[in-house]
Amino acid sequence: SGATAVCSGTGTNITFSGTPNATVTYTINGGANQTIVLNGSGIATVATGNLTATATYTLVSVQDTVTTCSQSQTGSAVVSINALPTATIAGATAVCSGTGTNITFNGTPNATVTYTVNGGANQTVVLNGTGTATVATGNLTTTATYALVSVQDTATTCSQSQIGTAVVSINALPTATIAGTTAICSGTGTNITFAGTPNATVAYTINGGANQSIILDGSGTATVATGNLTVNTTYALVSVINGCTVSLTQSVLITVNPL
Repeated sequence: SGATAVCSGTGTNITFSGTPNATVTYTINGGANQTIVLNGSGIATVATGNLTATATYTLVSVQDTVTTCSQSQTGSAVVSINALPTATIAGATAVCSGTGTNITFNGTPNATVTYTVNGGANQTVVLNGTGTATVATGNLTTTATYALVSVQDTATTCSQSQIGTAVVSINALPTATIAGTTAICSGTGTNITFAGTPNATVAYTINGGANQSIILDGSGTATVATGNLTVNTTYALVSVINGCTVSLTQSVLITVNPL
């Protein structure tokens, strides 16, 4: 007799019982005959060692040590192997500061995955029937590292350590400001100056009209000529985009003084 199933990479004991002090002959997976001697109470055990494939222990015969009487025997102990569960982890590599993403776990259906966030205490998530689960990071302002620790199969209780990480880095939010002359004479013009994150795209409106855009240069500046004005004009920021998008509300009012 023996365990009917073990986790891959582990072992068990095969137990022989019978006439005290008898010699039992058996085979493993149909190989060469092997023997073991039962103790005074008629018991002996053999360790299988760590297994990765099904092992069949089969009785061949038994011989009484004292009388030398013997006979053939039938009977087997089959040790089958439960595969070890697995898990992987994945997620967005970067998000805009103040936003979040989902971390995705994949692996053995219904398994329990243990993981850490930034090396903190162990946390767990259970994969669904198709072997997936997601965890929301919440809004992040600093880099977050989700690291696998282990995975356990709910049905077989087999488990193993796992290695894998999903690192979510943070993209800083772009900035932009607007400035310009506050008053000019009627029929003249001025320049509106935008400043902020280098190479960012700034959206703005003129007197509440349709969005217009301008790209800041490598030093983070750009200018727009108003042209000659005869009425008060407001240049208002809408947003700035550089991978991440930030809404803006600053504006510049250019007052036109009559001649």
